[in-house]
Amino acid sequence: MNEETKRDERLGNLGLEQKVFDACAETAAGIGHELNNPLAIIRGHAQNLLKNETSEEKRRRLAAIVEQTARAYEMIVDLRIFARPPKASRTDVDVEKFCAEWARRETSRCEENNVRLVVAFEFAEKASTLTTDEAMLAAILNALTKNAVEATGPGGAIRIFAREYAERSAVATDDKNGLTAAKKEEGDENSFLARNSGETTRPNVRYWEFGVEDDGPGWSPEAQELLFAPYFSGRQAGRGLGVGLAKARRFADVLGVELRPSHSETFESGVCWRVILRF
Repeated sequence: MNEETKRDERLGNLGLEQKVFDACAETAAGIGHELNNPLAIIRGHAQNLLKNETSEEKRRRLAAIVEQTARAYEMIVDLRIFARPPKASRTDVDVEKFCAEWARRETSRCEENNVRLVVAFEFAEKASTLTTDEAMLAAILNALTKNAVEATGPGGAIRIFAREYAERSAVATDDKNGLTAAKKEEGDENSFLARNSGETTRPNVRYWEFGVEDDGPGWSPEAQELLFAPYFSGRQAGRGLGVGLAKARRFADVLGVELRPSHSETFESGVCWRVILRF
């Protein structure tokens, strides 16, 4: 298969994927329009009854109605966002403050679910400012940490991490053959230049990497193929169902960042997700 054919096939796949997303959006919009009114009526009546109800059993049942109607509405909203995500609104983000808020949210989540949290943030003396959509990046990390907590379960552990690093590129010339080759290396600039004296270095490319690891059971073969499928869960029925990872992937596409899954490197089992932003 030649390159032109491969390119046409990729473009065709992208077009088909977009048609699927558009169909999801239209379906969600139609369902949302039809369900919003009855859901609002059910929830409103349940809330009114709850105000004056004295029976603990009836209060529990009414509270469940309120909670589940809200969940149904959120599912519709999530599906619409997955199908047609908003445009990115980029601002300068203070990474240290952003990470501190992320850790605060996850500390609360982990305490509620009896999960041990390990925080591993690596900052330079003055962390670089990152220009991105802060709310969208936070939504990606929220989806990943929520998924990790659900995967490991009570008594398990997750690790969240962030670091800034540089990838250095140099062009080495083979005088004998007159050939050039690009070399890339991550690490200390001085040691890199010392090992490659005489090479022409290119400007550093800098990245921020945010990640989430868990010590859960990892992926099944089925789950690996359906990681980003809405409403798929590799866990038992009723746990982790939704569009969390699917929405994270869509937001990553909008921001133009890399969302990279792999096996955990910190724990003996489990999954590691990396969100990589170039700046």
